Amino acid sequence: MISKELKEKVERLRAQIDDLRYRYHVLNDPEVTDAMYDPLMDELRKIEEDHPELVSSDSPTQRVAGKPAEKFEKVLHQVPQWSFNDAFDEKDIKNWEERILKILEKQFGSRPNDLDYVCELKIDGLHMVLTYGEGKLQVAATRGDGRVGENVTQNIRTIQSVPLRLKIQDSRFKMGDLLIVEGEVWLSSLMLKKINEERAKQGEPLFANPRNAAAGTIRQLDPKIVSARKLALTVYDISSSNAPDTQEKELNMLRELGFKTDSHWRVCQTLEDIFKFHTYWESNKTSQDFWIDGIVIKVNQKRYQDALGFTGKAPRWAIAYKFPAEQGTTQIKEVYWQIGRTGALTPVALMEPVQLAGTTVTHATLHNFDEIQRLGVKVGDMVVVEKAGDIIPKVVRVLDKMRTGEEKAIPVPKKCPLCGGEVGKRKSPLEGGKGDVGRTRTSPKPMRIGSPSSRRDSDESVALYCLNPHCFAQELGKMIHFVSKKAFDIDHLGEKIVEQLVNEGIVKDPADFFTLTVGDLEALERFGEKSAQNLVKAIQKSTEITLARFINALGISHVGEETAEDLADHF
Repeated sequence: MISKELKEKVERLRAQIDDLRYRYHVLNDPEVTDAMYDPLMDELRKIEEDHPELVSSDSPTQRVAGKPAEKFEKVLHQVPQWSFNDAFDEKDIKNWEERILKILEKQFGSRPNDLDYVCELKIDGLHMVLTYGEGKLQVAATRGDGRVGENVTQNIRTIQSVPLRLKIQDSRFKMGDLLIVEGEVWLSSLMLKKINEERAKQGEPLFANPRNAAAGTIRQLDPKIVSARKLALTVYDISSSNAPDTQEKELNMLRELGFKTDSHWRVCQTLEDIFKFHTYWESNKTSQDFWIDGIVIKVNQKRYQDALGFTGKAPRWAIAYKFPAEQGTTQIKEVYWQIGRTGALTPVALMEPVQLAGTTVTHATLHNFDEIQRLGVKVGDMVVVEKAGDIIPKVVRVLDKMRTGEEKAIPVPKKCPLCGGEVGKRKSPLEGGKGDVGRTRTSPKPMRIGSPSSRRDSDESVALYCLNPHCFAQELGKMIHFVSKKAFDIDHLGEKIVEQLVNEGIVKDPADFFTLTVGDLEALERFGEKSAQNLVKAIQKSTEITLARFINALGISHVGEETAEDLADHF
């Protein structure tokens, strides 16, 4: 029989340890030292070892616990996870404000005179969703596609800035409230340097930047590896029936609950205030431990947020004001063409390697042939490239004065480089909706299947297409799209395996995926009985799919992800 005194002592130790964790990892209190923390942890650990029945999931001793996972299970988000629309200059921000003011005027009869904004630093990390029940961490999941993510709770528990239990007694919330918190997991630049030094010694590839390192770390199956890399979590949003009525109060409340928030946020009354905040942090973005790629502007008042609502993918009441894309100079070695699943041909520049945003870039999109003509680009040209939104490399201008006269014009393709079919424009492109992308397949010729970037609607009207409906690139692209993350999302079924299945004649139609047997797969290169069984199980499991994802998987003309969701919601 465990005495009441011992139980109270355990709770007192846990509270003291959690308070020190909060002061050190959230408040950055310099007076908290290991000499204060370690003896308490040792004492608690000893008591729990002697009395295992006292161990609970929210004990500080249980942050790194359990065996390595075999895989990450899927999690259906209780609250849809939206992304932010991007703005790149002051004009974009002015247009955004004008749009929301018009909506609010229509809703309330006049433009509000008390509207203000909260500006936060946009941390370039990995989006994370934490669910708390009864004041304790229940589930932590990646964003995924916004509706379904992966359960990485075991790994998130190792992060010291993540409270395993909340300071409910100090807040407006009740113990029984369900709280869903969003934030960014990030890795400090100093920690990245240490990790890369160790990886270099082991002959392993280096992480290009902290974001890639954080994402790679969270996907480790062994939480002990995650713990050693000392990730951090900074939060900025909470969903609950008892949430405060402004973003400003929400950020303060998150801190009171025990979370780490970024302290540099500001309330801005005017666009001029916003522009000053953006300019300051553009100049000082390297002053923090984490990488910053812009600021996020949010309408402060929740009643106005509710009135503004959401588009298909993003809140109308917030926008990400990105810093200018990083640029570099390089030379174009050749231009090849990628063929998307709808037959669209996209020119891609193969370039001399150039460093941009912490990564080595050797390819950049030229979008379409009209863009080639607008830029006047030739093979052999020296060009300026940038990573648009720090993601998609593109050619932005030609350095004409550096030409030698040996540059070669880029011809209009007359035939599909894969099937030899006729190439031309068409008035009704079969692109599956705004933002849909093709895929990539390696070929020994200067040709690829797919696209390095999302094409805007304006590109579709000027795009060149392979007009052969039986082109292998289109058939393969449709198959790859069918099993992709935003469609059936079949684990273990990557592009190379799909290509093998199509090349071998095993899969001729998307429906064929669901009749695959272990025997079919064992005949493929690099497949054993175990891997074949895993894939068959994953295919069977994938049939539990939402209507929106099923519609998107079909690749219907002009029906992309957003339209599929609209159709599913309507019917």
